[in-house]
Amino acid sequence: MPKFLGRIEFPCTIELGRGLEGAITNVTRIGYVNGEEGHLNYRGYSIEDLSDNCSYEEVAYLLIFGKLPNRAELNTFQLRLRKSGELPEEIIRIIETLPRDAHPMNVLQTGVAAFGCLDRDSLEVTRHVSDPAAALEIETEIAIRIMARTRSIAAAIARARKGQAVLQPDPNLSFTGNYLYQMSGEKPSPVTEKLMDICLILQADHGMNASTFTAVVTHSTLSDMYSTIAAAIGSLRGPLHGGANEAALEELAAIGGPEKAKAWVAEKIAKGQKVIGFGHRVYKAYDPRALVLKKHAEALCREKGMESLYRTAVEVENLFLAEMKAKGKPIYPNVDYYSGIVYHALGFPTPLFPVIFAVSRTAGWAARVLEYLPENRIFRPRAVYDGPTDLKVVPIEKR
Repeated sequence: MPKFLGRIEFPCTIELGRGLEGAITNVTRIGYVNGEEGHLNYRGYSIEDLSDNCSYEEVAYLLIFGKLPNRAELNTFQLRLRKSGELPEEIIRIIETLPRDAHPMNVLQTGVAAFGCLDRDSLEVTRHVSDPAAALEIETEIAIRIMARTRSIAAAIARARKGQAVLQPDPNLSFTGNYLYQMSGEKPSPVTEKLMDICLILQADHGMNASTFTAVVTHSTLSDMYSTIAAAIGSLRGPLHGGANEAALEELAAIGGPEKAKAWVAEKIAKGQKVIGFGHRVYKAYDPRALVLKKHAEALCREKGMESLYRTAVEVENLFLAEMKAKGKPIYPNVDYYSGIVYHALGFPTPLFPVIFAVSRTAGWAARVLEYLPENRIFRPRAVYDGPTDLKVVPIEKR
């Protein structure tokens, strides 16, 4: 870990990590990524344990409140989510008015930001700067509302893209059950709901990544929670972050079957090209989220008649990983490699993949923001200037 050297003055010799690599922003108790060994935990619980034994609502509660809920606490939390999930006519009209072929992440960002115009409580935090406890209570309530509303907006986008009427949530369904119902119009089977729960759990938090950093930086100005989440969605939209699973699936589908994988991988390596869905900025071992999804992808693809796609993915993984290991630099699949396959088998259109990510990650964004709020300090990093300092303006006629 880089050491803090104290105050420095320019000119001097310093080391810069592009993209703030290695920089420490804060101390957290929310999530821990062990990239060397390939472990991920939330609040001390392994991602494997949580995905096997908890619902997404339980994990969201854990992230925000710091502990797994008991039955009464979970019931109260679910009730708070259900009370907030309905979409007002103004938001529905915005979603249905925007072009159907607009990128879903842009529509999601617009919907969340627009909701901030309707929720007057979201402005209260700026009136409680001197009362951190009151500010935290208000922002926690707003965060829970946004979780439910982001889900409903995401489902509404899926229906609007097909020209279908927007559905309001069913009060008898879970958070995840409603996501699938509001999108498809059909109540999901327990098996499908559980698998979707696992997908949401795996994406709920992952250290100080680009979108999480965006959320914390935005909220550090004491901006409202809706603007904070909208900013994070904008960061997540990029193909280097939330859009990679979409690209990974398209690449796998274009191969044409497992029997063509060997030639395809050989060509990629010969040209020095990346295989989308491999490698991670943090993980030097197998991404634990990818391992969980790979296990479920096999059974799901078999059930949905998509075995060829799954076998193509496994064949590419085996071939590419073997080649990289032989070169002494193993590169493992990340979560995007198998998540796209699972989402596709669950019936999600490819452009909606990053939207699922956003629905899941809203809990993690909120948790990180709420953790930082009590001792909030606006972010103000410095850049190293490397340019002239003695230029003089030449009159425009002489330039």
